[in-house]
Amino acid sequence: MTTKRLARLLVSTLVLGAALAMLAGPSLANGHDRGVVGKQTLLAAAATYLGVTQADISAARKAGQSLAQLATSKGKSVQGLTDALVAAGNASIDKSLAAGTITADQAAAKKAALPAQVQALINASGAGACSGSKASATSSHSSAFRRR
Repeated sequence: MTTKRLARLLVSTLVLGAALAMLAGPSLANGHDRGVVGKQTLLAAAATYLGVTQADISAARKAGQSLAQLATSKGKSVQGLTDALVAAGNASIDKSLAAGTITADQAAAKKAALPAQVQALINASGAGACSGSKASATSSHSSAFRRR
C-alpha cells in the first residue's frame, strides 16, 4: 500500500472509532456502565428491605458476610431480598428508558441480565465485594489501568 492509502485508512478508522464512541453515549465513554444497574441503587434497596443502613451492609460485608447471610440473620428471606433488588433494578431501568438515556432494546437487555447481577451481589462476601463508595471503585479501576 502507498503512504496515501495508509493515511486514508488510518483516518477512516479513527473517524469510525470516534463515531462509535459517540453512539455508545457519554456514560459508557466515562466508564459508568459497568453493571446492568448501579450497585448503589441495589444496595439502597437491600438496606431498605433489610431495615438496616448501607453502612451496616458495608460492615457486614467487610466482616465476610454476604447479603444472603445478612438477610437470614435479620429474619428476612433471600427470595424476598432478591425480589426487592430486581424490582429496584427494573424501576431504575424504566427510569432510564423514560428519560431517553437508553433505548428499548438496551432496557430489555439490561432487564434480562439483571437477575444474574442481583444473584452475584447477594451471594458475594468479603471486604472487596461491596465497597459502597464510588471513590474506592474508581481508584481500584484506575489502579488496574496503571498496572497494565
